[in-house]
Amino acid sequence: MDNNVSKFIKTPKKKKNFFISFLNKILVCLILVISCLIMMKKNNEFYNFMSTKVFKDNFSFAYLNNLYNKYFGSVLPSYSSEETETVFNEKLTYQSYNSYYDGYKLIVNDKYLVPIIESGIVVFLGDIDNYGYTIIIEGIDGVDIWYANVENTSLKLYDYVKKGSYLGETKNNNLYLVFEKNQEFLKFEDYIKN
Repeated sequence: MDNNVSKFIKTPKKKKNFFISFLNKILVCLILVISCLIMMKKNNEFYNFMSTKVFKDNFSFAYLNNLYNKYFGSVLPSYSSEETETVFNEKLTYQSYNSYYDGYKLIVNDKYLVPIIESGIVVFLGDIDNYGYTIIIEGIDGVDIWYANVENTSLKLYDYVKKGSYLGETKNNNLYLVFEKNQEFLKFEDYIKN
């Protein structure tokens, strides 16, 4: 075949073997878990460190999930060869805010489409006194963000959500936010930077 013509003919790409890829990821996880267990058995300092981090401190599984996805990709193999982009990718906008119990009440547009402030894992869905229906997302930075007075959400418990994606919409022109880290409530100004 002529070299000039062969440049324009696409050769079919070999399909990835997703089963092998999935088994490799499981193998890496098993090696990491077994290594940690052996180290905990052999080294008291490592055992104390791990027991403090996992059982006593607020361990951020959202951070661990983000780190895993960064270096190894998704846990489950993807059968789609194309990456998809979300259409909704917004930043939080509001007219004003005031203190409200442990958090803040933001004045937003009526039926405001609420963006997610920080990537993380959904750890709570339900009603909380003085807030109403609330969604709590454990961010990859270890901060739990409470979004209250929202409806029309498709989120489920333990969903991984990305920054800027759609959370739901407000019932009226109020959005309640609470920022919590290690059982301490954070100031709005320290966390939100517009």
